[in-house]
Formats: sequence, C-alpha cells, structure tokens
Amino acid sequence: MTEDEMTTYTQFLADQKRLWDDLFKNYDPNLSAIYTSHKSEFLNQSKRIYHPPMVELKLTMAMLKLVDVVEVEEKVSFLFDYSSEWTDHRLKWDPYEYGGISHIYVPQKSIWLPEITIVDAQEVKFFESDDAPRTAWINYNGTVGFYTATVSSVICQLDVFKFPLDQHECGVSVLFHTYFPDEYRIKGGMVNIVKPLSELGNGEWKVTYVGVAEIPLSNDTIGSTTKFIARLERNPGFYISLVMIPAYCINFLTIIALFLDVENVMEELNVGLTNIMAMTFILVILAADLPKTARIPLLGDFQMDSYHQSFLYILFQKSTIYVIVGLGIVMSSIGVVLALPRIRKCLKKRNNNEEPKFQELPR
Repeated sequence: MTEDEMTTYTQFLADQKRLWDDLFKNYDPNLSAIYTSHKSEFLNQSKRIYHPPMVELKLTMAMLKLVDVVEVEEKVSFLFDYSSEWTDHRLKWDPYEYGGISHIYVPQKSIWLPEITIVDAQEVKFFESDDAPRTAWINYNGTVGFYTATVSSVICQLDVFKFPLDQHECGVSVLFHTYFPDEYRIKGGMVNIVKPLSELGNGEWKVTYVGVAEIPLSNDTIGSTTKFIARLERNPGFYISLVMIPAYCINFLTIIALFLDVENVMEELNVGLTNIMAMTFILVILAADLPKTARIPLLGDFQMDSYHQSFLYILFQKSTIYVIVGLGIVMSSIGVVLALPRIRKCLKKRNNNEEPKFQELPR
C-alpha cells in the first residue's frame, strides 16, 4: 500500500469500529426480529395501531446438484447451496455518518438468525468448522443475509414402476417450524446456476429440470413452504446392456435349443437348467438395486408415442417383469420338453390298442 492508501484504509477501519459499537451497543442477538403482535388480544382496541409488515425471508438457491440416490431407503442427497436474506430494522445506519460504509461483514453468532428447517431431511451436513466461523453481511438499510453450503439428504417417494426408464421429481423444502405461519413469509428464488444441467447429475442419474415452487402447508393452515425442485431421470444404458440384452439373447437361444430335434432329453434339460441359473443371477442383480415395493418394477407400457418409435424401445420395455416372464417361458418350455416323450408314448400305446387284430386263418 502507498501512504495515501494506508491512510484511507485506516480511516475505514476507524469508521467500521465506530459503526460496530453503535450498532451492537443495545443489540441483543437473543431477541427475535419477528413481530408477534399482529393478532394480539391484549392490545388497546380503541387505539389505532400501525403494525409493521411481516418479516420476509428471501431464500435464493445457488446450487442443487445430485449426489446420491438410494432407492431402497427412498433417500436422495443433494449438494444444496443457498443464501438467506431478511430485514432486521435494528441494524440500520446512515452511510454518510460512517465514512460512506454501505455494508459490513460480521460473525453470524453476533446477530439474530432465522431458524431455517429443511423438511423431511434425514441428514443435513454444513460445510463449516470452528476455526473458520460463518460470516453474515449487513447492509445500511437493515438487510441481513448469509450464504450456506450443505449436503441435504431428504426423503422422496420414488415410484420405480417404470424402472429403468423411471423419472422422479424430488427436492428440498424449507420451512420455519418454530414460528407461526402468519408471522413470516418465505420467498424463494434462484440464480443462474453456473454448471449446465448435464453436470448436475451423476453416472446413473441425470437432472432434467431445476426450479422453485411454493407449496401450501395444508387446507386448513395459513402459509406455505418453499421447495427447490429437481427432476431426475435414470440413465438406462447399464441395465439395458447388462440385463435386457443378455436376458433376451439367453431366452431366444434356449428356446431354439429346446425345440430342436434332439433325441437326448437330458441335453435339452441341461440347456434349460443353465438358462434358469443365468436368469436367476440377473434377478439377483435387479433385487440388489430395486426397492422392495408392492408394485413390481417394469420399464413401461407398450404404448408408442411420437418420440419413442424405435425397435429397441419396444423390445426392452420391461425390466423385472421382463426377466420373470422370460424365466417362466423357459420353465414352461422345459416342462413341454419333458412331457412330449410321455405324450408320444401314450399316443403310440393308444394307437396300438385301437388297431384291429385279425385272426390267422388256417392253411
């Protein structure tokens, strides 16, 4: 720094110290900034009272990246970064009286913070440490805010009936559980996420949409909750390559082998049993990845639309049901192969009994 720059910086530090002393001289961070007398029954009703506006908390999402999806537990984890901003009228000043300072940064523990709760969260991890305390900003007009980076694991109902072409809508809902719904207002928003949607997913899932929605709490309750939504779509390439195509090829080759004109029934039986073992192994792979739900998952129905007109889309329309049906077809084929010799033997015996017997005439 030059001497003039150092003089300016020293004056800034002095003005900031004076501003800090004046702001927090009578400020108590333990007292909430929420106004609670909107509907008080103990106010003088004969006197007109001008109530201040409700406290509005502005939540702005900066990042919503998918981390992991656990279908068995119906748990979805997001990298959820957001900023919170509200107005605390106790923290206002005139910038002209303090060297033109328009905003300052203070430790979060020195100011009152709203209790932000993530709804249906199984676990929330904050990126913070004791060595580096979290910081908040204060503007001269009383606007206070801070930035938070979390990994939030929330519970979502995952309908895997169309697995592995299933799509889900999940997200992070934010609410104030401590305060009454008519004492505050949450306004959700989002900034332009730096990363494209293709980089917000992982190897198995891709994110097709990110947005904000306001959801009412219930029919008889005033207020709403803000939900940051992400639409997820599974990448089916792994299951089509390692489940669908092998299962189709195994069934196709086995059925041909079973109904060839082979005299040795044991060879046909060995082929069928080998196929059953292979299909059972595929079912074990699916059972490890799928949640235990009442509806057996499948890829989808057989209805064609204008977008999916390809042969592969029609061919690989089923997952678990596809494998189970293929296994049933093979077992039925084995039963037919085992039953055919007995049926032939019975038909031959019946034909021999029905042939007329002619007595030999004497010479």
